[in-house]
Amino acid sequence: MMPSPGGPSSSQTVKIEPTNSSDNPASDHWSGTGNSGPTTELRPDRRMARKAELARESRKRKKEFIQNLQEKARRYAEKVEQLEKRQARFMTTLGLTSVTRDEQKRRQEQLRLLGEMVTQLESKSSLPEKNKKLEIFMETFTSNSRARQKQLDGLMDKVREVLTPGLQAKFCLWVLSQDDKFYDDSTFWPSLAYQELGISIDQSERLKSHRKQIKERRENLRKILENLEDVRKKAQGHVTSLNNSVDRIQSHLSPEQRAKFAVWVAKNRWCMEMMTALWGKS
Repeated sequence: MMPSPGGPSSSQTVKIEPTNSSDNPASDHWSGTGNSGPTTELRPDRRMARKAELARESRKRKKEFIQNLQEKARRYAEKVEQLEKRQARFMTTLGLTSVTRDEQKRRQEQLRLLGEMVTQLESKSSLPEKNKKLEIFMETFTSNSRARQKQLDGLMDKVREVLTPGLQAKFCLWVLSQDDKFYDDSTFWPSLAYQELGISIDQSERLKSHRKQIKERRENLRKILENLEDVRKKAQGHVTSLNNSVDRIQSHLSPEQRAKFAVWVAKNRWCMEMMTALWGKS
C-alpha cells in the first residue's frame, strides 16, 4: 500500500507534544484543578474541618457547663458552711453542742450498720451464717438507737439549770424573801445595803415591798423543780417499759426479718415523715 500524500512515512516518528493543562478544560475537569468548581475530592477535607470545629465548640460548651457547675457548687458549699456555723452558734447558746456531735456520730454509725445489713442480706451465704451476722448488726443497731435515750438525764439537768436563776438573781431572791427580823435585828442587811451599796432608806423600803411577790415566785419555782423531778422519773420508767415492749415485738421476727424491716424504714423516709406528722394527731 502506498502512503498517502503529505502523510508521515513509515520511517518517520510521530511526536506528540504535551499539552498545558491550563489550556485544556477537559484536563482541568479530570484533574480537579479547573475552573468548574470544587469536586468530591475536596469534600472529605471540608467535612473533617467542620467536624473539628464542632468538636471545639462542644468542648467549649462542656467546659463552660462544668465551670458553671463548679461555681454553683462553691456557692452552695459556702451557704452550707454559713448555715452550719449559724446552727453551731445556736446550739452552743442552748448548751447542746456536745449532744449534737454525739448524735451526728450515732447517725453515721447507724448508716454504716444499715449498709452492712444490706450487704449481708444480698450475700449468698447460708441462712444460719447470715442470721448470725445480722443478729450482731441488729443488736448494735438497737443499742445505738437507744443511746440517745441516755441523754434524758442530761437534758433534764439542763432544764433544771435554765429554770434556776443565776447567782446574783438567786441572792436577791433569797434576801428579799426574809422576814422583818432579818432587816431589823441583823447587821448583814445594813452593812450590805447602806454601807456597801449606798442605797437610801427610801430605796430599801421599796425593795422590801417586793418580798411577798418574791416569796410566791420562790415557792412556784420549788414546785416546778419538784414536778421536773417527777417528770424525770416518769420519763425514765416510760423509756424502760417502751424498750421492753419493742424487744418483745421483735422476738417474734427472725434476724433477717428484723434487718429487712430496718432497711425498709431507712429507704422509705417519705413514709416515716408522713407517719411522724400524723403521730401527734392519733
